[in-house]
Amino acid sequence: MIFTLLNENQTIFDEYILDTKEDPSTLGFDHIYVINLDNRTDRKEKMQMIANYHNLDFDFFSAVSKDDIKTLNKYPSSLSPRHKACYVSHYKVYESIVTHGYNSSLILEDDIDLEEDIKRIVVEEVLPYLPENWELLYIGSCFAGGIWDGDVSLNGESFEYKLLPFKSPLCNHAYAVSLVGAQKLLNYLVDVDIPIDLYLRKIMDAGNITEITLIPSAITQWISDDNPSDVSPDAVPPTFSLTNSTLHLLGFKEEIVKKN
Repeated sequence: MIFTLLNENQTIFDEYILDTKEDPSTLGFDHIYVINLDNRTDRKEKMQMIANYHNLDFDFFSAVSKDDIKTLNKYPSSLSPRHKACYVSHYKVYESIVTHGYNSSLILEDDIDLEEDIKRIVVEEVLPYLPENWELLYIGSCFAGGIWDGDVSLNGESFEYKLLPFKSPLCNHAYAVSLVGAQKLLNYLVDVDIPIDLYLRKIMDAGNITEITLIPSAITQWISDDNPSDVSPDAVPPTFSLTNSTLHLLGFKEEIVKKN
């Protein structure tokens, strides 16, 4: 599916709405990947509950383990095993996107929470307003900065969620990649020496790939005492509140981990 930029006076194409309603299970993207370590069945079960609640089709993609030395050694990098495994996992998703020829793919990590009306947000406030040449789209991010004077939202001013370019977001828990974007990333991600989200930011800041960020995030990282990061277990991810948390509606309670 190709999306063209609409101006503020245009409405969403009827054809687009029809197409999305026919296949709402991928939020209008060609495919949804969920990166999940095989031994984290707890996270897979939670993500499947989210998928069932929203009637979404998740493709659970086996993450590379920090202990999989054979696979990690195929990718030159000075990163620690945990960060290298994260980088290689995302890299292998890009390879899958190119192999299958998906024009648009949403990549999720397995520790996320979504707005209860995620379908409306994506269908009405995001996809119809993407420029045709988009390459990276962050539906969830951290440290992306706020909305400043001079920022021009691609979807105008009438929506709560703003589509803003040039925000250099961090965190890779919820972002979409176009086919061209995936091809570019495979070329640029060579001898990665900093965590993958920082490396992607470096590529963005150099102007080598186009990036658009949704502010506020409609997908956030889930933080709880029993859910430390597999990549940085001692880190406390930044907290961004959702208006209506899917996991709260499913009965999960969020407990913020506090570090001394």
